Amino acid sequence: MQLLKSVGLFFIQPLFWAGILMTLISYQLRLKNERRNFRIAIDRDFYEARHFIKHGLLFLVLGSLFALILGLSLPTQTLVLYQILAVVALLFINVGDLSLAALLVTGIVTFVLSETPVGSEASWGSYILPHDLGPRFGSAILLLTAILALFQAFLARENKTDWFSPKIFAGKRGRRIAGYTWREFTVFPLIMFIPGMNFDSWQQWLDPSQYLTHFMVVPLFVGAFCKIYKQQPKAALHLRQRQSYLTAFLAGLLAVVAYFVPVVGFYGIAGLLLILVAQAFSRLKADHDAKRWYVETSEGVRIVAVKPETPAAKMKLEVGDIILECNGIKVATGDELYEALQKSPAYCRLKVKNFEGELKLAESAIYADSPHEIGLVLFE
Repeated sequence: MQLLKSVGLFFIQPLFWAGILMTLISYQLRLKNERRNFRIAIDRDFYEARHFIKHGLLFLVLGSLFALILGLSLPTQTLVLYQILAVVALLFINVGDLSLAALLVTGIVTFVLSETPVGSEASWGSYILPHDLGPRFGSAILLLTAILALFQAFLARENKTDWFSPKIFAGKRGRRIAGYTWREFTVFPLIMFIPGMNFDSWQQWLDPSQYLTHFMVVPLFVGAFCKIYKQQPKAALHLRQRQSYLTAFLAGLLAVVAYFVPVVGFYGIAGLLLILVAQAFSRLKADHDAKRWYVETSEGVRIVAVKPETPAAKMKLEVGDIILECNGIKVATGDELYEALQKSPAYCRLKVKNFEGELKLAESAIYADSPHEIGLVLFE
């Protein structure tokens, strides 16, 4: 009955409820920020909760499948320490991404405390952490890191650009600048073997009674975060995704090596943690080195955001685009744009310069006599 007991315990774990709490907080902060900057909520949909549940269920299936096939297990004390660090990491999801770091730091702390001698027989860390980690502990941490990094890459897939939320800042020359924040995260249950209870034969896989005694359910946190001022959303997510894939590849490779050479485990975990730090700095540098700002312009009307499921979204207008003409009339302000839209109340034709400086035409039917319902968010 261990599996059924673990399933029930998952729903009272602090990490699970911290995930629920941060989902609500992220939603409220997004709405508050958008209303403060634009007097409206760009997207009132509570997509944070929908994504939290959807991704959690998907990762439950895929992650548990990987963990069981590969025979993954970790000491209970280590999982408790991880949950503490993961809760702390989750509390910072609105300012950064520490989900993989929480797992790697758990591995390092476990190694260090379990190997710190006191007297001649035991480590002082063994009072709260397992004294005998076994030769596969490092490999297990690295393998779990690889799985989470793959899930992180999935969260950062490029079609998630709709979920970038803008915020307005004062520029140095009196012109306002838009910055964008994107985050995705979930807490999901992972089914893994109880330490020392791995199946020894294929017959055990076919015996349903074994599933009630050999497995446990543990909560895991995975998230991804981006903040940009100059990069295009697609470029930022593409970089984030490539870095996650690289982390998954290195973690998987090190897990294999550590399986046969256990001493590699500690150094591999520490090395990956340094790589995560380097990746964070490289993302900051990529945004700093980008050429253009999302800044107010006198050349036309800069698009700050596009509301989903509106005529603007159907025309595939994007963040950073500059509307030069509307229905053949040059526009330089939001008021001029909406006046030009009223010249043809049921249809609009826009001349647009995208963020890379290329010209394009966009046209669509719009809501009659409701120009403000086109779905554009502009500098107020």
